[in-house]
Amino acid sequence: MRIVTWNINSINARKDLTALFLDQEQPDVLAMQELKLETEKVPRDLFESRGYHVAILGQRSWNGVLIASKTPLADVQTNLASDNGESRFIAATTAGLRIINLYCPQGQSVDSEKFPYKLGFYDALIHRLNTDHRPDEPLIVMGDLNVAPGPDDVWDVSKFEGIPTYHPLEHQRWKRLVEFGLQDLVQPHVPPRTFSFWDYRGGDFRFNHGMRIDHLLGTAVVAARVTKAEVLRDWRKKKDDLTPSDHAPVAIELAAP
Repeated sequence: MRIVTWNINSINARKDLTALFLDQEQPDVLAMQELKLETEKVPRDLFESRGYHVAILGQRSWNGVLIASKTPLADVQTNLASDNGESRFIAATTAGLRIINLYCPQGQSVDSEKFPYKLGFYDALIHRLNTDHRPDEPLIVMGDLNVAPGPDDVWDVSKFEGIPTYHPLEHQRWKRLVEFGLQDLVQPHVPPRTFSFWDYRGGDFRFNHGMRIDHLLGTAVVAARVTKAEVLRDWRKKKDDLTPSDHAPVAIELAAP
């Protein structure tokens, strides 16, 4: 079973790229973030015509998340306490897995009101996990989590210390996710300094000045099924005349339970 997370950075701008990705990569489950389009305007047929079931929470110009799966989606939930009405959380059950797809706030700067908003979003997520879920259930929390958890997850630690995406208060929240019972499903299977995001500016992709901020976390029962994980770096490159997102898709393969 192939499960992928991808911050598409506007599905409207990258509809053709998404279609190409679905046809070539054939994910069983695809979680997307930063749709930047209202729910009713997201091109459902792009997925449904290829046999996917899809759950969408969109928002005009900003945010937006969806889950597409080749098996039916059940118990779809949207929104999270402390999300201020922003479309950043969607969850569903498919193929025996509970999937939570997140587009976590970036935080901007420590003196911005967006940073405590980010911390509050994580606190609400952790509360939801402790209230609604158990560490022994088949659960995956995935998406653009906007946190680089370790020194190998940023291209130069000295440039990130004390700022959002690599701040001690964010790392405290990450630790609480681990304490709940989530494991990094990707990091054990990829080389150090394997990044998933590179800014468009300054040749960051060419020089590999990136961060690993797109994640799949899972409970132990899911981690035991992971046979492979990878960052699909080639999808960060231009495909003919199709402009890429600034994020690469991140994929895991699960053995049958």
